[in-house]
Amino acid sequence: MKRREFIILTSVGATSASLLSACGHPEEKLIPAFIPDDEYVPGIDYWKASTCGMCPAGCGIIVRTREHKANKIEGNPLHPINRGALCARGQAGLEVLYNPDRIKGPMKRVGERGEGKWEEISWDEGFNLLLRRLREIKEHGMPANVLFATTDSRGVTGFAAGLLRTVLSRQMYLVSEGLNQGLDSDTANYGRYVTPIFDIAKATYLLSFGARFLETWLSPVRYSLAYSEFRSTKGKARGRFVQAEPRMSLTAANADEWLPIRPGAEGLMALAIAQVIIRDGLRKNIAAPKFLSEPIDNYAPEKIAHKTDIPDHAIIRIAHEFAAAERPIAIGGGSAFATADGRSNMMAINFLNVLAGNLHTEGGVLLPKADDFDPFASLRAGSGFSPDLEHVMTRPGIGGLSALLIHQTNPVYSLPRAADEIRKFPFIASFSTFMDESTTLADLILPDCSYLESWDITATPIDEMRIAVNVSQPVVKPGPDVRQTADVLIKLCREIGAADFSFPFESAEEVVKKTIEKLATPSPETTTDSILEKGTLITEVKEKPEEPAPYEPFRAFTEDAADDGYQLTLIAYEHAGLGEQANLPSLQELPDPMTTVMWGSWVEINPRTAASMGIAEGDLVAVSSQHGTIQAPALIFPAIRPDTVAMPFGQGHSAFGRYAKNRGANVIELNPYLSEPHTRLNAIRVNVKPTGRKGELIRFGTQLQELMEKRR
Repeated sequence: MKRREFIILTSVGATSASLLSACGHPEEKLIPAFIPDDEYVPGIDYWKASTCGMCPAGCGIIVRTREHKANKIEGNPLHPINRGALCARGQAGLEVLYNPDRIKGPMKRVGERGEGKWEEISWDEGFNLLLRRLREIKEHGMPANVLFATTDSRGVTGFAAGLLRTVLSRQMYLVSEGLNQGLDSDTANYGRYVTPIFDIAKATYLLSFGARFLETWLSPVRYSLAYSEFRSTKGKARGRFVQAEPRMSLTAANADEWLPIRPGAEGLMALAIAQVIIRDGLRKNIAAPKFLSEPIDNYAPEKIAHKTDIPDHAIIRIAHEFAAAERPIAIGGGSAFATADGRSNMMAINFLNVLAGNLHTEGGVLLPKADDFDPFASLRAGSGFSPDLEHVMTRPGIGGLSALLIHQTNPVYSLPRAADEIRKFPFIASFSTFMDESTTLADLILPDCSYLESWDITATPIDEMRIAVNVSQPVVKPGPDVRQTADVLIKLCREIGAADFSFPFESAEEVVKKTIEKLATPSPETTTDSILEKGTLITEVKEKPEEPAPYEPFRAFTEDAADDGYQLTLIAYEHAGLGEQANLPSLQELPDPMTTVMWGSWVEINPRTAASMGIAEGDLVAVSSQHGTIQAPALIFPAIRPDTVAMPFGQGHSAFGRYAKNRGANVIELNPYLSEPHTRLNAIRVNVKPTGRKGELIRFGTQLQELMEKRR
């Protein structure tokens, strides 16, 4: 009876509160008759600002809470990056918080590794077990005996890991691990290494080589907003957009013109455009690129068009359109970067912006003065992150590691060819929120909070001089048996290094608040409380001397060897909805925008290619590379080159909860990327063969209801 009256009274929510405001707040006087004061929050919405943790873009969010529960996520209109907008992944964040497959508390392995037998333990026991291991490693005095892998290398977890590395006398590798989104930040022909900001909103002509900026590239919300301004006709002409890409992505489908270029030949086309601009004197900055070891005339459209499969007259026309535009801009990523020649492709694409003279200009390429801005610089005692887990694990002399600490990353899934090396670690501790493939191999699990229960700070450049400092704070109290990993690492530091180091903070919350105090200019608008309320702090960085980046020699695209044994090129691209969140049901339920497929993997095949192989829609096909074979149903897709097939990345988990396990195929298993550690979503040479069986291809609006009823 008590619970029933509570529900009835709170169901009126904010409406009753506003209607009864003239009489005070009588609902606050009625409820405590049934519910103690310390357990009740009136049925009124409270919105708390934080930062989205579903991808590295750094979008600001506001979360609606009621009765100590979070129940809606929206974009923060005060945040300069996403300006109130939010993508489907950001909207799905509550499914991380309330997912039924979350790890509820600390556990230790009791069976054989990978057998799945666990014993629930207390936090004190789990912490002391990890503490003893690290103390033993430090006492043995062996260098680099611990490997710590995280996706939060620039956040408070990376900060705390840097402190632990110092305490352990640098006997620790720190590595940043995460899905590469297809942009090479090493833009040497801009004069230095930097991640550019592309001012698409104010451009008049956009030439993209594989950059899926409306889906997964860099910051899709930011660039989707910029694209809407680029296309707007309010007070200006509508911008023109050309996309060169082997398959038609959602981004290419929005272009004025799609050019189905040969995979890997994007750099050749960019140089052909540059050659036309230089030879015809179409722009003022007519200097040949320094990274070429041969005359640029060797890349004339008439000479290389057959290698790109784009007619020379089309390349010449686009060169003239690009050069004649008032504010042209070229971008590259995705398929242009996902080849062995990816870096060279990016250099050639970036050179078009140099020719256009659009660096540091409105509608052009903005180069942040502090791309590597570190919010924790004033507090940091140690760092040393390597850019790539696989690169560290495969370097000579890495043997003899004693412990692997994994934080919110899943290398057994994302580095399948390194899985055997991971199993060799004598001790593995996971701080994962879910039982993913890597966590199943752990000896100890100390579950982290979700990003909606955590403190953190990251930074995102707004333009060349301004930085958005993104503040994350708990919008709800953490579960009773989870701990923020940064707090665990800080406590380890205090226990291990108490005799040698003095730590001015005891928690991630203290670190975040001290950082805010040091970054904010004192004023009533920039108090810690006001910044936490807004969710962001905009700060201006000081210019620092730029270190020029050396040019790398251009590696020209070479045609595939006729005798390599493979007939097709597979483009593996990041799933527009799932990303790395296949354990969230609403994202599984979200139809792919180009194929309408849900709840699984698929292989996109051109109709001509499929007919030549006797493949029909829904047939289960085997896709084989030199590194393995996977199976997935075929999807007949007219908007892809006949010599190319495509598969999304994101499915194919053997663990990771009920919504992800045993669903689809992991395309990374085909990838030979161990020789190319800078990219994961490679263009891979493959063969495709029918298996003689039908696959499960669920598409929105077709047989979905029938399949759902069949599974009941």
